[in-house]
Amino acid sequence: MKKHIFIAAAFAALFLTSCNKEKKTTDSTPAPVDSVASKPSDSAAVSGTQDEIVKSTSKDSSGKTLDMTFNNTKNIATVVFNNETIELQGQKPASGIWYKNDHYELRGKGEEIELTKDGKTVFKK
Repeated sequence: MKKHIFIAAAFAALFLTSCNKEKKTTDSTPAPVDSVASKPSDSAAVSGTQDEIVKSTSKDSSGKTLDMTFNNTKNIATVVFNNETIELQGQKPASGIWYKNDHYELRGKGEEIELTKDGKTVFKK
């Protein structure tokens, strides 16, 4: 009997803590993917509002550079890699970032970033 009461109390505690919704903050400061970030662009405008733009650059161990521009308003990323400009559509990651198109996929979390083309890794930091 004591075992059933303990289990019921544990489920009740889990239920009550999982129902607490955190207030969504309206902090518009974007989290940079890497060390180089910029303020929203003054020249980019959408229906009278400015797009939230974040720029970042990563360099891998072999010296390859990945330039990334994230438009958080439109949920797209534009990547320049090996003199090729790639536009990727934002996905819903569990955490970190995830953008993709028909051939490329960009994933990252913290300082780690990976670009794959047709399932093969072409850039990793």
